[in-house]
Amino acid sequence: MHGPACGSCGTVALPRKPSRGIGGPAFWTDYEWDIGHFQGAQRPNVDCFRSTSFGLSESEQEMDSSDPLNGIDKENTDILMYCTGGIRCDVYSTILRKKGFRNLYTLKGGVSNYLKEGSAGWVGNLFVFDGRLSLPPATYKPGAGDDDDEEEEEGRNRSSSELGRCYACGSEVVELRHRNCANIDCNRLYLCCGRCVEELRGCCGEGCTAAPRLRPLLPSHQRYHKWHLYRHLDLGAPSSPS
Repeated sequence: MHGPACGSCGTVALPRKPSRGIGGPAFWTDYEWDIGHFQGAQRPNVDCFRSTSFGLSESEQEMDSSDPLNGIDKENTDILMYCTGGIRCDVYSTILRKKGFRNLYTLKGGVSNYLKEGSAGWVGNLFVFDGRLSLPPATYKPGAGDDDDEEEEEGRNRSSSELGRCYACGSEVVELRHRNCANIDCNRLYLCCGRCVEELRGCCGEGCTAAPRLRPLLPSHQRYHKWHLYRHLDLGAPSSPS
């Protein structure tokens, strides 16, 4: 099921009867959205899948106005859900069906499978849950023609004001790839420009620079090892002179 992104709620439009209506959320996190999304998709206020609560309120009165399923006709609205590989949508569609949503659809194979056929409507990279963290659409469609490359670059430019912003200062980052905060007890995945990486010593914000357990600043976007491997190091923040 392919189609352009629906501008109001982060869905991919279904090629079905317009009288039925279309609605539904993207089942991923804010940090995934920050490096790539369908054009017009709304940034979700969700930092992990477990905290997703779209459509779960017991009544419409209790439903958050930011919920993309707020006010949707459960019986007659086609809802297409999408995520990176399709698994989260398969899980959540079962939950929504128990809540009375009848016409639920998922993007087969997720966005990663969609990109194998082309990147129409997509801007930026795709967040992946392994050491690579971020993959450009061309990874999924090797040998794509020059026209596809031009279309992808055009989409990136159109969305540059929304995509890939440093979490600390808001400037545009050079590479669409997250890094982990140097504070072991934070470990937040965040985007950061080169200047802020140096000034904050690899931390996601000022509050973490004085944390008692700081890992060394990594060059570029290398990944930290498991936190217990840093136990033997002197990880404390620099002490102030007495």
